[in-house]
Amino acid sequence: MGVELVHHNTESQHMDDVNFSDSELVYHVRDALLSVQLGNSDSYHQLVGVMHHSERLALDEVALLVTSLKALSGAVSYIDDAHHHSLLSSIFGMSMWKYGPDVMDALLELVISLAASNGKYVDSCLDMLISNFMPPVYLIDTLKQPRGQAKKEQVLSRVHAALKDITDLVPMATSRLSSIVVQRMPMTFKKHGEKDRMKYHTEIYVENMLRLESGEFREFVGSRMLMAVVDMLIELDVAIGWNDILQDDSPKGIFAMELEDDDEGTISDDEDGDVELPRTLSHKSLGKNIIADLLDGLMVQTFEHLEFCASNSRLNEVFETLLHSFMLTIMSTYKSKFAQVMCLASF
Repeated sequence: MGVELVHHNTESQHMDDVNFSDSELVYHVRDALLSVQLGNSDSYHQLVGVMHHSERLALDEVALLVTSLKALSGAVSYIDDAHHHSLLSSIFGMSMWKYGPDVMDALLELVISLAASNGKYVDSCLDMLISNFMPPVYLIDTLKQPRGQAKKEQVLSRVHAALKDITDLVPMATSRLSSIVVQRMPMTFKKHGEKDRMKYHTEIYVENMLRLESGEFREFVGSRMLMAVVDMLIELDVAIGWNDILQDDSPKGIFAMELEDDDEGTISDDEDGDVELPRTLSHKSLGKNIIADLLDGLMVQTFEHLEFCASNSRLNEVFETLLHSFMLTIMSTYKSKFAQVMCLASF
């Protein structure tokens, strides 16, 4: 199958009306990469122009991008960061959320090939994949709709599969994965602005961290992912001052708890049956504090993950991690108010 290289960017206009077979395109891309070292960068800049887009692509541009990405995968051994910095920057800066399955698959094939070809690209490849844990802000409202959920799964399933492929091909990448995930955690929380979008952005990142904790990587990164989530909860917890908590007349305290008894509203020590611990901060008590709202959502998310672990007979597995986190961080945090409940729930 051939492709007609037709592109209208100024950097690519000399590629108009040129036809290549797939194998010929690999050689064309290889020559473009090699030509930079010889002082002729025209073909190389045309290639970078194909990678770099800021607007929605037409169908012919999508076809060109897919074929170019695949050609780069076939010529990956010719990519040199000393001479092809702009190309690598364009590749690592691509957001999978902007593209359809064909582009996503071709892009991931290239990223995996780069990581496997040279160890110095491993961190950049992992960082690129982890950056795709979170969608562009402008897509968040769309992702809350049913069709957006399908898009979310399209992207994230591919990201996690690519992470697995890289760690299989480059075992040392596993040790770098958890560090990069923790470094990229969103830890700046604004008290004003687009509250819902910021909350969704953070929640989807934590969702991916917990997905790593319970997935094929859990033996290597699970403990660190869970402890990092607890650390985030503590950061949010201590950011909520007692002055931010609106006092009300409810005897239930800060958590919305309903412990019902048949007659007296109390539960005796010898009563059979489990009592569900509180999982949601009371909005009435916390008011509209954005940090409290985010803490609320993340605690619910974390409790649901613990329930998932329990249903898969993994609660004992995560218990030691939570106990260590409780002893190391929560007990030593003077202003911790709510995060400790999450750890206590698993005890």
